[in-house]
Amino acid sequence: MSKLRITLSNLTKQGNATNLSGSFFLIGGIQWFLGMLAAESWYDGYSSRIDYVSDLGTGPTALIYNLSVFALGFFVICGAFFLYKSSERRLTPILLTVCGIGAMGVGVFPGDVQPMHSIATLLAIMFGAFSAISSYRHQTKPMSIIAIILGSMSFVLSIAFFPYLGLAPGSTETFMGMAKGSLERWAINPILAWIIGFGGYLMGKQTEA
Repeated sequence: MSKLRITLSNLTKQGNATNLSGSFFLIGGIQWFLGMLAAESWYDGYSSRIDYVSDLGTGPTALIYNLSVFALGFFVICGAFFLYKSSERRLTPILLTVCGIGAMGVGVFPGDVQPMHSIATLLAIMFGAFSAISSYRHQTKPMSIIAIILGSMSFVLSIAFFPYLGLAPGSTETFMGMAKGSLERWAINPILAWIIGFGGYLMGKQTEA
């Protein structure tokens, strides 16, 4: 028991915690990106332009997608925990925790389980955008500026995506020239880009230290 306490104490030291936080964010983001690519590749007839991202969680690739997005949420929560331990700034870890809970909820409640799926998706995207914006305090320029831009982009495009919620499968209705699948990705991918970049930044920051 004493060895376990010593191990946990070492892990939560500021330097180790920063490195672990970045590692969890980086791994979580990359595995979800690859998970989506795999699911899209093996879903016959799936269109990333027309179909919702979460449609990957209700078809033949349901196991791949749902496990991957659940793992994303788990890794984000773990990263948020160690970020909380390594910094006196509490807002971003709290926002990230809610985002992670939302992502895990997306994996537990696929797109055909409503309204839980929509609630979980809203938590994941909105709090992911808020997390990116608030993370400027954990980064120096130009990364802090990039984080604000990516978070703001995701927030604005998430609001623009609201009219697409509930459209019938296969609907090709467009807004700004984009069908629902494309616009949804424009709302999600800035967060994904940020979480991977933020993870790498935290790991690099510790290496420099």
